[in-house]
Amino acid sequence: MRYLDVTIDQPPESRHPMQQFIAETDAVDREELLAWQRVPERDVEYALFFVEGDVDRYRKAISTVDSVAEFRLAQVGDDRFHSFVVQETRPADVAWRAAFAERGLVVTLPVSYDSAGRMRLRVVGSAVALRDALADLPEGLTPTVHSVGELDHRLGSAVSRLTARQREVLAVAFDAGYYEVPREASLDSVADRLGCARATASAHLRKAERALVADALGAE
Repeated sequence: MRYLDVTIDQPPESRHPMQQFIAETDAVDREELLAWQRVPERDVEYALFFVEGDVDRYRKAISTVDSVAEFRLAQVGDDRFHSFVVQETRPADVAWRAAFAERGLVVTLPVSYDSAGRMRLRVVGSAVALRDALADLPEGLTPTVHSVGELDHRLGSAVSRLTARQREVLAVAFDAGYYEVPREASLDSVADRLGCARATASAHLRKAERALVADALGAE
């Protein structure tokens, strides 16, 4: 079983109106689809998003979207909120989803949307099905493949970006108190526990930390 990590850029005419709102304004820094359920016989879907942005501007924008029948916003901090949406299923969304669904592929959550309105998702299935799905995306959709690999239990979590050695080094540093405030262990003591040179421990930690920060920011 394989996975595909890909960003899909849609043309403005096929984007959901809220994606276009994100792309055209500075109101939203990031949005993540956390849960999704479709009721095909009613052409209705339910979605839960986590949003980092201006809740008032978001509320004003989503209230004008014709396909949205109902929505509720719940603030969870400064410029951070959940958005629960009930909406009609749009033909444009059915078209691109079919490239994956008709091949027995599974899209894992969360799906993230960046400030340019692009969506990043991870898809699981056979190598042939993944390849054919990309080739069968509707005209105008531009995929950017970040990685393809063997499926493992870490898929969908930030730790999936780390190597086994990086996870080990982070665990040792954490247990030693390196990440406590104030710090309870020095880099030298972490290196001693690992049985490696200080420079080696430092390099592993920096690479692991960068991978985790990149995941949190939706960056490469």
